[in-house]
Amino acid sequence: MPQRVIDLSQPLNRHTQVHPFFNPPQLVRELIHADYAPEQPSFNAELIITSNHAATHVDAFGHYDRSPEAAAIAEMPLETFCGPAVCIDVREYGGQGHLVSAEEAQDALGKAGAHLQRGDILLFCTDHFNRTAGTPAFLNGFSGIAPETVAWMAQVGVKIFGVETISPDLTYEYDDYRTHRACAEHRVTHYENLNNLAEVAGRRFSFFGFPLRLEVAYGSPVRAVGIVDD
Repeated sequence: MPQRVIDLSQPLNRHTQVHPFFNPPQLVRELIHADYAPEQPSFNAELIITSNHAATHVDAFGHYDRSPEAAAIAEMPLETFCGPAVCIDVREYGGQGHLVSAEEAQDALGKAGAHLQRGDILLFCTDHFNRTAGTPAFLNGFSGIAPETVAWMAQVGVKIFGVETISPDLTYEYDDYRTHRACAEHRVTHYENLNNLAEVAGRRFSFFGFPLRLEVAYGSPVRAVGIVDD
């Protein structure tokens, strides 16, 4: 059966909008062909200066969990970051200021005719980047994921989840990071700033979003992709 690879990542560049915690990325020319004589071999190369929580990335447990045993990103099993995935469309349940409830997530699953299996990855489609990139709404116009939805995901065996926003918390409304705290409590981490989930909404597919082997770091940029059967 033919397969198609779908890019589920946001671009990382100097225009990338980031959470106010972090500095904007910089991609600086380190080497350019013009540095070399015409008869010499020449190279283009860049120096990348970025937060590991800019654009599409995954959080390690130690990012938001103060426990001494909370893992850094390179300590987490690679199996966490790939596998069968289900994407649910939650756009109808509310935008700015709304936390998607467990009941709404289950309703979206039902409408998609999808069923979760233990070990699945669950992604929440809001099409946020494509609708708001470059506007203030990118940072303050999104819905989040309720803490009880994290508890429900842990109960049904979701191993990791992902959103298309800078956070599953409504960072512009409260600063207690209740959903991140629920992730620490229930041992379920997440991707932030995914993209193009509308292309996989309502279907089961294979997901890959591996972190870099950064030592020691508590999150990493990823190039997230979905592989679907056409």
